Amino acid sequence: MPALPDSLSTAIDALRIASSTPPKQRPQSVAAHVDAVCSHAYQNGLARDQLKAIVAIVTRKARLDQTSQTNLVKNLYPADRISSEIITTVVCGLGQGQAKPSSATQSALVKWLIAVLDVLEDATILSKLYGLIFNLLDMLALRTPLCHLLSLITRRKHVRPFRIQQLLELVRATAQDPALVGLLRVYKDYYPDIIIGNAATSRASLPTPSQDEWRQRLHAIQEANAERAERVKPHQNGFKVIRRGAKRSKASIVPEVHTSRAHETSVTLDELDTADDLIKSLDKVELPNQILASLKDPLLQKYLILKSSDVAARRLEFWLECFLRDALDATADGSGAPSDLNELLEGLLSYTKATKILLPIVQEFFKSYLTVWNGSDCSAAVIGLLSFLPIQTFDGFRDTYLKPAEIAIVSSGTDDAYERLLDLYTQLTRKWAHAANNDGKDASGQPQPGGPLSQNFANLTTHISTTILSILSSVPLTTNTATSTLTFYSTLATLSTPITPLTIPPALTIYNLLFHPSLATLSQVCALLTTYKRAFEADMHSVTLPRATTNAFNGYLMDVANLLWRSRGLTSHDLNALACLCPAPLHDALNAYVARLETVPALAAAAAAANNSSSTTPTPATPPPPKPAEYTLTAHFSLPANHLTCAPAAAAFARLEQRAVLAADAVRHAPGPVSQRSLHRLAKAGGMELSWKAYRVEVLRWLEEKGVTGIRDFMFATMKDLMREAA
Repeated sequence: MPALPDSLSTAIDALRIASSTPPKQRPQSVAAHVDAVCSHAYQNGLARDQLKAIVAIVTRKARLDQTSQTNLVKNLYPADRISSEIITTVVCGLGQGQAKPSSATQSALVKWLIAVLDVLEDATILSKLYGLIFNLLDMLALRTPLCHLLSLITRRKHVRPFRIQQLLELVRATAQDPALVGLLRVYKDYYPDIIIGNAATSRASLPTPSQDEWRQRLHAIQEANAERAERVKPHQNGFKVIRRGAKRSKASIVPEVHTSRAHETSVTLDELDTADDLIKSLDKVELPNQILASLKDPLLQKYLILKSSDVAARRLEFWLECFLRDALDATADGSGAPSDLNELLEGLLSYTKATKILLPIVQEFFKSYLTVWNGSDCSAAVIGLLSFLPIQTFDGFRDTYLKPAEIAIVSSGTDDAYERLLDLYTQLTRKWAHAANNDGKDASGQPQPGGPLSQNFANLTTHISTTILSILSSVPLTTNTATSTLTFYSTLATLSTPITPLTIPPALTIYNLLFHPSLATLSQVCALLTTYKRAFEADMHSVTLPRATTNAFNGYLMDVANLLWRSRGLTSHDLNALACLCPAPLHDALNAYVARLETVPALAAAAAAANNSSSTTPTPATPPPPKPAEYTLTAHFSLPANHLTCAPAAAAFARLEQRAVLAADAVRHAPGPVSQRSLHRLAKAGGMELSWKAYRVEVLRWLEEKGVTGIRDFMFATMKDLMREAA
């Protein structure tokens, strides 16, 4: 077996030499080099210089065997966008001539051009080479892939009488070759006067599943090389008609954009490639055959937004009314919604995101559909569309839309039911806040606090807060539900304006989340309170907040600081502190219970073992463990003692000891949580000297390094001594 090349560049250089060397004169077989190039290209893609070098080999007559050439072409996976120089080299390698590659290689190169259309650096390069490509249709071996390529790049400017005449002659001479007929149909879209027979387009002229698999691999490679790729996904800037290709498991209910009523003075959407093209041709664009295509095609969406048409609106509304009525009837009678309802609703969501307006026919549909909806079918699309419902009187909105949706989602019984409901709340709140701030202004453009829109928004957030508290109090709290709840309130904290004033979570909601046994949730709660604190500070300069709201929020801050930093948890001695709603009798009972606890014997034994090794060298005695008298309830509220942060705190202290480079016989901290007293005893016994504050800051730093940033941000935003250090 030939040895594998040391590097890709070595393999490419060997192939370049072998391509001009007769097989019998080669020192070794090229198979290993071909395999090395193909394997690297399939796994990682080819850089621009590598791709250029291999293209130069396969686009000229070479002494490589046909199998090697075909394998090289099939594995031309670019890691980046393809330069115009490479595309020009490939096109110039097509045709007849002694220096040209074989027909099989040329056919593979044309199919490669079709597959990489979405990743060209210059999308117009093939259009510039259109005449050269069209003149190759006389080559029978290339005709089918060439027709497919030309069908994809043809625009009105390419459709000329001499080309139409040449195509018609080729069709007659070849007994209506399906590939040529397919290209002629594309020409007919621009010149409807062309007469075509009844011949059907052959499947051979369409992309095969293998081409789609090749594209998927190409896109995966470019995503994996995102740092080197200028753009990692197929280029789609919204100003070009989308073509989904032939690989579709079933017929789509939403058609592609096709225009068959074009004339010489009109322009079809297929001819547009850029924003400039759309602006220049805005008044000349001919509407496509089916306006329903606007549900998924971004270019048609933009055109209908810029050039509104009553005719187009009525056509779309009439079709949707018929389909949605049938879907509603099928759902109501128990036979189930149509299988393509989800696709249609997803298309409607895409259309609504573009227009920012929910069609009236869809609003009417939801009035009836939500009462029979099972809460799980088409969930993402339904929730997305419901969030676009316009701001309105809350009582009517709650009875018509919100309450049926809540009942359906919760009754669905899925594991993510509450997460989906909270997602609806978050999306709806964000859009209502935007609408209220846009429309809640007087004639002079000044905001109107307390107006109808402001009141409707306040009613919505109050209802949501009440519902969230009910969820947290009635069902076991999961991490996902906690995260969704915190996401809602984090969104709400960023929406504060005079029209949509700051709304804080209820105390029970905060404390339910605060004591949830999850470090991620604890960090998110701290991050939420930090976000609210910054919003409060910003609002104090522009909005007069109610004193009760400010005091309640300050109570949240004080309680969290007491729990994690100040060792005063569950106490209400500080100003505004709420003691986490812990009643005084319960606090006293817990304090008495903790005071009765004795030092765990195992800790004392472990402390002795930690400071005694197998050597005979005597070591200083370890500081004795804390006495029972030191056991108080407040001593258990700190970062080292908290059950969620004790492990990170221990790891942070171990790192500090490691950095201190202590001697082998140095006194080390006894097993167990670090406290202010234990640090004092450790230093007094000759161990590492470390202040209580410095240790806790190190714990915060350790948490931040591990991605738990919320606790650190909270402390540096609320504790005055840390704020001064950060400044």
